[in-house]
Amino acid sequence: MGEQILSERQRGLLAEERAILERLLERMTDFGATGEELALLRRTVRGLDELFLLVIVGEFNSGKSAFINALLGDPVMEEGVTPTTARINLLRFGPTHSTDITPEGIVEHRYPARFLRDISVVDTPGTNAIIREHEAISQGFVPRSDLILFVTSADRPFSESERAFMQEIREWGKKIVIVLNKIDLLDERGLAEIERFIRENAARLLGFTPEIFPIAGKLAQRAKELEPGPEREALWARSRFGALEHYVFETLDEANRVRLKLLTPLGVAERITERYYGVAEERITLLADDYKTIENIEAQLAIYRQDMERDFALYLTKIENIILAMNERGAHFFEETLRIGRVFDLVNADKIRAEFEREVTRDTETQIEATVQELIDWLIERDLKTWTAVQEYVARRQLTKYNDEVIGEVGRGFEYDRRALLASVARHAQDVVVGYDADREARVLAQSVRGAVVGTGLAEAGAVGLGALVVAAASTVAVDVTGILAASFVAIMGLGILPAKRRQAAAQFRARSDALRDRLVTTLREQFETELDRSIARIREAVAPYTRFVRAEREKAVRLHEELTDTAGQLRQLRVGIERTLGEGRVASAGGERGDERRAIAGATAVETPPTTPPATNTAPPR
Repeated sequence: MGEQILSERQRGLLAEERAILERLLERMTDFGATGEELALLRRTVRGLDELFLLVIVGEFNSGKSAFINALLGDPVMEEGVTPTTARINLLRFGPTHSTDITPEGIVEHRYPARFLRDISVVDTPGTNAIIREHEAISQGFVPRSDLILFVTSADRPFSESERAFMQEIREWGKKIVIVLNKIDLLDERGLAEIERFIRENAARLLGFTPEIFPIAGKLAQRAKELEPGPEREALWARSRFGALEHYVFETLDEANRVRLKLLTPLGVAERITERYYGVAEERITLLADDYKTIENIEAQLAIYRQDMERDFALYLTKIENIILAMNERGAHFFEETLRIGRVFDLVNADKIRAEFEREVTRDTETQIEATVQELIDWLIERDLKTWTAVQEYVARRQLTKYNDEVIGEVGRGFEYDRRALLASVARHAQDVVVGYDADREARVLAQSVRGAVVGTGLAEAGAVGLGALVVAAASTVAVDVTGILAASFVAIMGLGILPAKRRQAAAQFRARSDALRDRLVTTLREQFETELDRSIARIREAVAPYTRFVRAEREKAVRLHEELTDTAGQLRQLRVGIERTLGEGRVASAGGERGDERRAIAGATAVETPPTTPPATNTAPPR
């Protein structure tokens, strides 16, 4: 902070402030703040190591340059230039008077005035005459200023351009002192009226009443050019310049300069924090409707899954009942067939198998095939219906009040054309619906189910259909349990074996039939879950570009919102700490009352020092 020697507490405040600003710069860089704002933040951080910056603003020809020359006691600054040739002038300390022009077009003056060892002075082009090439530079100095002297002329006080410029200054939360120049054009009554006019307007624009110094800059400059004597002293008294000079040289002592220097970056940080807090809120609000759309789609998919699982259970129950009925017929078959009265039939395996197929398996194949096909058709129909519903829902979303909303210019990487994004999703869904071949989908799914059943070992892969697989398995069971009753067994073991074999055959058939049912149901359930997952995944994939964008941007905006809330709190605490440590004045709002919670979290404030009693105005001017 220049060459000033800081106390340990001041160094702590400086380190804390630098850390907050650097974190804010990092956050704003990640969020995509504008290049101008990032550059301003970087300059603000660097400004902590520079001299106290006093910026002079006001309309062209209000007497800004004359005021500076009167302060220096030497006509260093050019006066009477035209608005079109006006430049920004930067006044620094130097061993001799010299003038250079920087690459940015700023006229840099060096002058051996003692106060310039601690203060740099910027003379800006008039508020009514800032040409485009200098406007950005001029406004770039204002946010970095530690104190602003707002010079207004007594012959046109508080002009429209000055009021507009003061509103801009207010947003930066700057310490402002108003200099009413050219009072030699007024009588005492006129001066009192103009001071009241300025005071009322300034209070309305700034939310507080700044100090006002009425001066006659030209008279003060002429007084300093005269030799000491009564004429010089009278001219100096009429200029009333002594009070302002005392304020600049004495009231702005080292402690006050340090205080204002530390407070300056807070206005910049609070302004940017407030702006991007608002941007984050805007994005969250904008994306809320889209986030609700995504939640609605997800909710509908969840309901879709629940409904599908509930209805699928009915199909499984139907298949289980078909196999259970076959199982009961099988038990009856063994009871009626494996008895002594049919001993001669039992040795004929082909006859027994034909009878088993006629009485036990009979229409089982047809029933299973029909039920499974019904299940597959239901799956395909519901899949297509869901796709159509999603396509129609997204298409309706394109017709909301936000359909033309395109957001940009609030940070790089956020170019959001809601209608275009939704249109892309709708087209994808529409393409799926239009190209949906239900027959092909059903064939593919049926083949997949059959392959899965074969894979469980229920039957040979060569079987014709799913029902045929089941019936073939059941018939194989019948052969296994009846083949043991061949003539050789009857001859060797006698007829007493029949009751035991009947019980064994019935138990084996029941066990194999139950296993057949369980494996078939398990396989169908697995296939159903796979197909349902695939259907939902395809829908999510279709809306994924929209979903990813909205969720990612919302998370980013919420995170920024939280971080800036935290930053605003840190800035407020730091401001209080600076005032408690260095302040002898009061904190006055630079933006008026802000009941709005959004603005309140980062409300810019300006430090206003209570008026000090000026020295006698007839004090002789310094040489």
